[in-house]
Amino acid sequence: MSVEALRAKAANTGPALFFPDPEVPAIYNFDQGLAAPETYPVEDLTRLAKKVLDSAGPSVLDYFDPGVGYEELIFGYRGLRSRIAERTRKMQGHDFGHNGVILTSGSVQGLALAMAGYIDPGDVVIAEASSFPYALRFATMQGGEIRTITIDENGMVVEDLEALIEQVKSEGKRVKLVYTIPTFQTPTGTEMSIPRRKMLVEAAKKHDFLIVEDAVYSDLRFAGEPLPSLLSLDDDGRVIQCGSFSKMVAPALRMGWFVGDPKAIEPLAIMRQDLGVAQWIARLMASYMDEGLLEPHLERVCKVYGRKANIAAQTLREHCGDFVRFHMPQGSFYIWVEIDDRVDWDTAAARAAKEGIFFRPGERFAGVPDDRKFLRISYGHVSEKVIAEGLARLGAILRECVRVPA
Repeated sequence: MSVEALRAKAANTGPALFFPDPEVPAIYNFDQGLAAPETYPVEDLTRLAKKVLDSAGPSVLDYFDPGVGYEELIFGYRGLRSRIAERTRKMQGHDFGHNGVILTSGSVQGLALAMAGYIDPGDVVIAEASSFPYALRFATMQGGEIRTITIDENGMVVEDLEALIEQVKSEGKRVKLVYTIPTFQTPTGTEMSIPRRKMLVEAAKKHDFLIVEDAVYSDLRFAGEPLPSLLSLDDDGRVIQCGSFSKMVAPALRMGWFVGDPKAIEPLAIMRQDLGVAQWIARLMASYMDEGLLEPHLERVCKVYGRKANIAAQTLREHCGDFVRFHMPQGSFYIWVEIDDRVDWDTAAARAAKEGIFFRPGERFAGVPDDRKFLRISYGHVSEKVIAEGLARLGAILRECVRVPA
């Protein structure tokens, strides 16, 4: 018997979710979704890292604040949780207090804990037809069954939800959870309309399911008017929401959170087994918020992403012409591009890879089979020069790979 035969069933659900390194150096790297390096507040983070060490002494390097106790092994540094709770109160109208916040190693760990805390084998999880693959993988590893709803220019087509729920019930199953990215949806960049947001929250009460609202990009708006979060519309404790400083400030912070009614957050705490997040980093971010640095930082980074998005869109229009279609985003740092079927996309994609042009293929996000060809362009972490040059070269490749009519 080989060692592979000893694996748990969950470990046989597929290979680890990572993306292989390119065969050639990435010259124009539009693949990974990273914040812009030029926006990292290096000086403030350096200063605050020393400040929290000087002010708190050795306790900042412990698992938890001795003045608080073991609670922080599970929920994380109470000081940062209190500040996130206060920001949630001001911006979304709910006062959950620090007991309604759990700190996680980025939002991804929070999503894993949410799926572990709520999904039993056979439960149905509904998500957008193209979505964040890690969240869906976490659900399936818990034995959940993924069902999807299509997306249009106004986000998840919530009007189709009622029929899907009835279908699930007719099969003797139940919808336990809806996972959605209503603001700057990944990968499409669309935003769920306000009527649909209200409809989804009402459906959760009517059909007795939880909503996991992935809001990691919602603070990165550079155009349009802010939309109410699902959490702000919820009056029944059925929405829990994740956020992350990794997207807002810098990825290596690995500091995310879930916020919601304390009773709804409790299952995540029960499933946690890693002794919490880094006390030092949590205190650093609490000090960052205390000094009023977060909101001005977000204002600056949104201007950066708005400028880069315009350059990317202009270059796509100029050099790719009608061989591509895309929705102009109003926030975040992605453009979701559909490739016209006149293009031999397999040949074009292979040629782009050989020339060091990298992007995230659309099938990495697909929850259902789709014959259309998509790619996600991530413009946030690359320079404006790389955006212009790389997408211009991509356009040339697309034109070179147009199929000749028979």
